[in-house]
Amino acid sequence: MMEGSLVEKDHIYEMEIEVSDLDENSLLKPYAYQALFARLAEKHLNLLNLNVDMTLAHDLAWALVSMSLEFPRPVKSCMHLFATTWHSQRKGPYFRRELVFRNGDGDVMFHGSTFSVLLDLGKRSVYRKKELPFHVHDPIEEFTIDAFPTARSQSSYELVERRTVRNSHIDPLGHVNNCRYGEFAHDALSEEECRDLRHLRRMDIHFVSELRKGDVFSIWKACEGQDASRQTLIRGRNDGTDAVSFDVILTFSS
Repeated sequence: MMEGSLVEKDHIYEMEIEVSDLDENSLLKPYAYQALFARLAEKHLNLLNLNVDMTLAHDLAWALVSMSLEFPRPVKSCMHLFATTWHSQRKGPYFRRELVFRNGDGDVMFHGSTFSVLLDLGKRSVYRKKELPFHVHDPIEEFTIDAFPTARSQSSYELVERRTVRNSHIDPLGHVNNCRYGEFAHDALSEEECRDLRHLRRMDIHFVSELRKGDVFSIWKACEGQDASRQTLIRGRNDGTDAVSFDVILTFSS
């Protein structure tokens, strides 16, 4: 049997783009990139015996805190993809993971990094002990892109809309599932910005604080930069606490 780290980096997963993942311009929706990673992570954690059932036995759960993706070749149709992922770093409470999605010819379609923490479900707080109650393979320190678990923005945001967390937004941890934030950001785009997704080169999503069922939250948007390199920034804020819930940064280039 191969040593664990080799299994982790070398295992290839076949993934498929579904029609519902595409928008009216046959471009992969922002949330669908997240959903593809979620499917990949579920398959991979099952392989490593680090899935939800195992962590829940210790009253812990993986919680995604950020995702950064770059798109050398944005997905524009239904197709088969071949994905790899590996644990690349542990720094403090943050576990970094790399992901690479290729087409059948081996070309990188998109790649990036995620940062996760272990959530202590009893205390509803981040698990910060160095020792873990289960085995995690040593990191393979090979990184796909520059990425960081936190971000700060001083942009001037304008209110787009107010929304309420509904039943369908909630996942088994009792809060809004991370893929929903990509949907909220997509809904905040104008028609022109939706067409411009064909020029999307990077997406950063930071999950700052939980939204739970019944919470009212507001969506804010800001735009920065010029045509050659521009960003649309979308922020979700919990109206009940005035806390930032999430930040999505979409980077475009012509």
